Amino acid sequence: MKIRMISDGQIRGLNILQQDIFDLVLSGFQQHGKGDYENPPKQAIHTQPRAFMHAMPGYLPRSGLAGTKLVSVYPDNPSKGIPSTTGIIVMLDPETGLSQSVLDATWITKVRTAAVSMVTTKILSQQKNPTFGIVGATGASGRAHLDAIRELHPDSRVLVNSRSQVGCKVLIEEYPEIQISFESSVEAITKSCDVLVVCTSNLLEPIFMYEWLTEGQTVLNVHALGWPAEVMDNVDLVTCDDRAQILDQTNGLTGKYPGLNPHVELGQIIVGNHPGRESPKQKIMSFNYGLAIFDLLVAGEILNRLS
Repeated sequence: MKIRMISDGQIRGLNILQQDIFDLVLSGFQQHGKGDYENPPKQAIHTQPRAFMHAMPGYLPRSGLAGTKLVSVYPDNPSKGIPSTTGIIVMLDPETGLSQSVLDATWITKVRTAAVSMVTTKILSQQKNPTFGIVGATGASGRAHLDAIRELHPDSRVLVNSRSQVGCKVLIEEYPEIQISFESSVEAITKSCDVLVVCTSNLLEPIFMYEWLTEGQTVLNVHALGWPAEVMDNVDLVTCDDRAQILDQTNGLTGKYPGLNPHVELGQIIVGNHPGRESPKQKIMSFNYGLAIFDLLVAGEILNRLS
């Protein structure tokens, strides 16, 4: 049995457009919304504070894709010269169960995470070109979101915040195509944006206050532990990518937010089973914890382009 190995360099060399990744993720949400998927809650182990390793199996019968992602997120890795997010995706033959390919998951994880945020923005935000606020903007996830915004929302204004003011100034130089402004205060950036993107590393304590949320705002929790538990009582609509995964106790969110009970999965809105935003004043909080089916769709596209 020969297993194909696909490196990060091969993947990046394809220069896949952000719009293509957006379309793949949107397709994943559509299949999820119609129930055409298997995506059991990811399983985790935690060997260091603020770090985790996840096993993420998935199957999309309509797309003919099956596999498992093994991914690790270790926020302190960059200080050691190692990416914070690393992993592999093992693609399996749905007919035989045989392993077919192994792909580096670093780029795939970053771009599909940002694409999920862009799909969520399209579905839930009331502005065509909203003002984005990215907290944790200088990390890998923050940069991935800037890459997506640069292509998909080039006319949007972006406020950035990070523990590194120098890093934020570097972003302004690296992304001249985007209207980027540095905001030193987490409170100020929260109050000043239409779409708040929380890209902080796994936090041990909250850094946001629910009182800072404004009418009509959409909050995208890429990393979900930045809020006090009371925030659930102070938003109008809570969405998620997958209810079973969000509420699975091994993922730690229900312990942090005892009142967490998403009103709807985003796929249900996309396929027309729920209206989504119903008022320009609604405060909406989205928990997209990451689904293997999105990784499989991107991996499948990469394999097709390399064949």
